[in-house]
Amino acid sequence: MAEKRIAPNTVRFYIEGPKITADDFRRCVRNFLDLLNEVAADVSGKKKAVEWIISVAPGSIGLLATPRSTNGDSTVAKRIAHSIHDGVSQVSKRKTPQHFSDQALERLSELGSVVGLGDRGVSSIRMGVGRRVKEISPKSMAYVDDLLGTPTKAYGTVEGQLLALELSGRLNFGINETLTGKRVKCYFGEDVYNDVIKSLKQRVAAYGLISYRQDGSPKSIQIEKIHAFPEDSKLPKFKDIIGLFSE
Repeated sequence: MAEKRIAPNTVRFYIEGPKITADDFRRCVRNFLDLLNEVAADVSGKKKAVEWIISVAPGSIGLLATPRSTNGDSTVAKRIAHSIHDGVSQVSKRKTPQHFSDQALERLSELGSVVGLGDRGVSSIRMGVGRRVKEISPKSMAYVDDLLGTPTKAYGTVEGQLLALELSGRLNFGINETLTGKRVKCYFGEDVYNDVIKSLKQRVAAYGLISYRQDGSPKSIQIEKIHAFPEDSKLPKFKDIIGLFSE
């Protein structure tokens, strides 16, 4: 049977690997779709200028995302698709893409960080339009932090719940920071590995060198120490505290 013709504005997204976990697959797809929406909004100036029609590509795990205009403007779909492809190419050359917001660059960086060793989960991610498909990897996305223009680094503490542990590639996990609610990427070494494992799904305070976004919120931290707070059920109750004073 002849292969079904793919629309020219379709963004192709391929994931390969011998042991792709459900969490890795979900993370890849979420970041891919978030990236599409961020660039589409920047190109069109509207939140819902297009809707993405998702289909499955033949062969390896592949998604086809085709933008369809919501107001009949056929040119906006073409501009969006090609802006996404061109942006991925420009990032690998240390150039800031025209229609990539900070959020879009962060989603692209997240996709690159998913790729690890060939026998441990995702071994390859590719994305592009038509036959022009680009590799997304930690190496090709190495300049994202520079493009984001993180202006300040300082030692400090980030508090929040320890989530989304990543053991392939550079060791890191995510914290939903308490004050801003934004996700902070936390890098760590073997010296605090055991402490991190013990703190999974707990509220923690991570101390180290923090990189800040332009709006002043923490973006990432290189951890030197981590402390897990006790669960609410293990904290002393009010009557216990009063009892201490009555003795």
